[in-house]
Amino acid sequence: MVCIGSDKRQGALSAIGAVSPQGGDISEPVTQATLRIVKVFWGLDASLAYRRHFPAINWLNSYSLYRDRSFSLSRARLEGWYGEHVDRDWSALTGRCLKTLQTESDLQEIVKLVGMDALSPEDRLTLEAAQSIREDFLQQNAFEDVDSFTQLDKQATMMRLVFTFEEKAREAVRAGADIEAVSTLPVRERIGRFKAVPYENYRAEAQDVIREMSSQLDALVEAAKND
Repeated sequence: MVCIGSDKRQGALSAIGAVSPQGGDISEPVTQATLRIVKVFWGLDASLAYRRHFPAINWLNSYSLYRDRSFSLSRARLEGWYGEHVDRDWSALTGRCLKTLQTESDLQEIVKLVGMDALSPEDRLTLEAAQSIREDFLQQNAFEDVDSFTQLDKQATMMRLVFTFEEKAREAVRAGADIEAVSTLPVRERIGRFKAVPYENYRAEAQDVIREMSSQLDALVEAAKND
C-alpha cells in the first residue's frame, strides 16, 4: 500500500489475532478454525519460555504460507522484494535456517536413542550450526538496545556468518581437524556476540570475523597435518 502524502511512503497492512487455547492444545476447534484461515502462524512455546529463550516462538510449528509453493504469486513477490531491497540470498538463507533446524530436530531423536557419539562429524556440525541459529540469531534480548531490533540486511549477514563457519568447518574436518577443537574455537564467541554489534559497524565486524575464523580453522588443519 502507498500512504497518502507527498513522500509516497510504501508499507504493508497486517491483521494480527491471538488464540490462547486451554493448556496450549492447538488441536481444539477454535484454534483449528483459526489456522484454516490464516496464512501466517506463530506458535508460542512454554518450554522455550522456561528456558529463557525469547521470543518464545516455536520454529518447527510456526509457518508462513507466503513461502509455500502453492502461493506462487505471493512467494515470487516476497522473494523479489527481499532480493531487491535486502539481500539477493535472503530466501536461500532463511530456507536454509529452517531446514537446518528441522534436521536438528531429527538428529536429536537419534541422540536420545544412541547418544551423541553415534553421530558423524558432519551431523555434529549440523547440530552446532542449528545451535548457533537458535542462540546467536533467533534469541533476542528485549532490554538490549541493539539486540531488541535488528535491520534486515544485518540479519542476512548474521545468517551468512553462521553458514560460512559451518561450511569452512566442514572443509577443515574433512582435512583432518578435530571436531571437538572446531566446536570450541574462540571465533564462535564472536559470532555469538555479533548481534550486539551496532548497525553502523556490522559490515566491518563481519569481515573481521570471517578472517579470524579462516585463520583459526587453517591453524587446526595445519596442526592435524603435523601430528
